Parts: sequence; C-alpha cells; structure tokens
Amino acid sequence: MRQSFVTSTLLLGLASSCSAGLLGRPYHVREQIPHDGQYIDVNAQNNATEWWWVQVAAPAVDGQSPPSLHVTFYQGKFRFLISRDTFLTFRSGYPLSIIKEVSGGANAPENYIVLNGAFPNGTVFAYTLPATSGTVSHVGEAVSGDWAGAGSFQNSADLSTFTLTLDAPELGVSGTLEIHSDAPPHFGCNSTTSPYFDSAVPSDAELSAAEEIFFKQLGWTTSQPGGTARVSVSLGGSDLSFSGVGYHDQNWMPAPIDGFMDDWYFLDAQVGPYDLSAVFSAITGSTRDFNTGFLEHAGTVLQNQCSLQGSRTQDLVTITPFGVSFDEPSGVNVMSGFILEYTLKNGDLYSFNLTGQSLVLDQPFYHRWVGSATGGKVGGEQFSGVSLYDWLNPSLPLSLTSIIRYMQMPACKPPLRSMKWCSFENLESPEEPQVPAGTAVFGFATLVGLAVPSN
Repeated sequence: MRQSFVTSTLLLGLASSCSAGLLGRPYHVREQIPHDGQYIDVNAQNNATEWWWVQVAAPAVDGQSPPSLHVTFYQGKFRFLISRDTFLTFRSGYPLSIIKEVSGGANAPENYIVLNGAFPNGTVFAYTLPATSGTVSHVGEAVSGDWAGAGSFQNSADLSTFTLTLDAPELGVSGTLEIHSDAPPHFGCNSTTSPYFDSAVPSDAELSAAEEIFFKQLGWTTSQPGGTARVSVSLGGSDLSFSGVGYHDQNWMPAPIDGFMDDWYFLDAQVGPYDLSAVFSAITGSTRDFNTGFLEHAGTVLQNQCSLQGSRTQDLVTITPFGVSFDEPSGVNVMSGFILEYTLKNGDLYSFNLTGQSLVLDQPFYHRWVGSATGGKVGGEQFSGVSLYDWLNPSLPLSLTSIIRYMQMPACKPPLRSMKWCSFENLESPEEPQVPAGTAVFGFATLVGLAVPSN
C-alpha cells in the first residue's frame, strides 16, 4: 500500500525512532479501567494524548452529499515533531496554533473538542471548542466526560448507548448526538483481552523504539462499533439534523504520532446487517506493516484480529485502495475508495466496496471521506450502506513554508475563537448555509505562529 502514493525525502525532520526526548516525561498508565474510561494520565510533564472519537453519517439523498458529524474530545496536544525539542501543534489534523514546547514547561495540557462534517448541500464545516478542563469519571462501567465550557459525553454501563452534548454558545455551537449500539464492544486485536496491538508480533520479537510505542503503548478500544444514531446540532445559526449510523472509539498514545508512524488508514462502514472496520498502518522505519479487521453480522462477531501484512492466509483482511488521483487543494495523491476483503478462519470470504462521496477533511496530512458502501458474503446476498474513512499521513514531506502557504490559500478567514460562514454574497439564510457545494468552512484560529526550539 505504501507504493500507491507519492513519497519523497522527509523535510519535517521526523524522528526515525523514538527517544527520551520524544517521549518526554514518563506517563502513568491507569489500572482497573472501564472499557471507555481514562487509560493514561495526560499532563504538562509528558507528550501524551488521549481522545474519545465519535462519528455519525447518513446516506446521500436525491443527489445531495451524505450528511455527517465527527466529534473528538481531546486531552493533551495532538502534535507533530519538527525536531527533538520542537513541535508543530495540530488538533485532529487542523493547523490551529503553533505552540512553544519547552521541555518540562509549565503549560497545562490543552482540553478541547474538535468537530467537522458536512451539510447535505455539500458545505463542509470545522470547529475547535476550547475547554477550561477535560475530565473523565466513571461509576462502575458507566463513563462520563466533561469538557467544561465546550461539551460532555456519557456512555452507559452496558455500552448500549452513547450520548454527547455540545455547549459552546459563544462560538455558536450547541446540540446533541446519540448512538444506540447494535454490536459488541471490542479491542483492536481481540474482543476483550487487551487494548494494545502487541499480539500481532511474537512476544520475543526485537522491536525498534517506534515499534515499541506502536505495538505496546498506542491504545485503541471500541465501545460502539455501529448502530443507529441521531444528530441535532446548531452551528453558527444553521441547523444540522439527521438520523443515520454511528461509531465511537477511544485512543491514547505517549508521544507525537509522527515520531513512530508514517501512515494510518481507518475504514468504517455499516452495510445492511454488517458492522465492519479495518486499519492499515505503516510504522516509521519498520518493515512490519500492520492491519486490523473487525466484521460483525447481526450481533455475531465473524472476525476480530490484528496481524502483520503477509503473515496469514486466513483470518485476515485485505485493504486495497482504488481510483488514486492527484488532489489539487491538498497537493497529494488521494484514493476514490477501498475494497475490503475479509477472509475468515474457516475460509469464508466477505467483500465490501467503500466509495467516498464527500471529502469532509482535505488537508495535506489528513483526509476524511464519507460515502457509500456495498457488499456482503461473496456469493451471498449483497447489501448497501454508509462508509466513513480517514487517511492520516504524518510522514508527509512538507516544509514549514509549504504548510504556511497551504494555510494561506483563499478560504474563509474567521476571527479568532469564533465561527462565521464564509462571507459570500449569496449567504442569505442562517437556516441553511448557501455556500457553494464543497466549500470548506474553517472555524477557530487557523495559523498563529511558529514553534520555538526549547533551550
């Protein structure tokens, strides 16, 4: 899969392996954690990040775009390493500020909510909601999160229902999202054993520093693999309300992502009675390319595994991109969609076509699509549904100049800490944005300054 896209010499000075300078101060791993609870301590003395990710989409209707809403509750700084002591700070792939990172500095970790998506008319939106704090608590297995001044979430003890509330009136953002799960929760490599990927490699394998973080410290747990969902939010005076399908998971990591990973593809779809997801990842400086496959049918898990590329002939997923072409706005090659083929332990084969219809996030290092999905058991009944998939490429060779040039492309330039629709003359009604289809609408700050190396 690496060969499908253009690569060249790395200009951001990304580390080929992780060091004490990359990891920062030690981070603490919590014990006895509910499935969707807080797994690590994120604080000013480490480079850790933990986040709770939610997405909902619905099929396109009458030639319109598929409506979608993606929400992430963040603790810590989602950062890209420029040099050993200098970080370019992004939030979920949105360049919002470049923050001075001083080793052992006193800056408290940032807590914020990122959301983006699309209206049915194709208008894409993006917001960052800063919070004064971000806390996660639990009573038994029931988990609650409170991002003060921005929003909150609740996950039921049986993981059947996830709800979130957005409450940032000063930014014009409010509303709710709810998912009713129809599939069992799981971890990336198995149903309940471990939230880490270490079972994909032999226990006695010698791992590089980047591999050590990827396989043993990058955590992933899925609470709601799929289910019916409802969105009702107000964004800058425009309402986005629809019923569709939803997904919720959680991740955490102790270091900036580009210090140990070159590519990350996450693919999710709900197709008739099937819930499915897959991951492909290329680890920095490693030949151990990695994937996961999850496939569930009407409440029964057919596959839940992780493995190294080429290590199996059964109980695996094959991820094949198609329709690769150059994307002018982001300046990189992108794909039109993916074919996912699940080979079960018994040899049964299931195939699904995920095709992007709406590119809701289109930046050089992060792309997100919402679209259609079709498939089922090969030779059996075929179904249709909704797909959502991401491509994160933190190893993209960009210079600081090219990043700044990209962020200065003509687009909306809203004032700091606020959100307004692009000031096109035909924007008449706050009830439905009249921005031309496909126009990106960015919120909060875009680019403030450059990081300064620590002493």
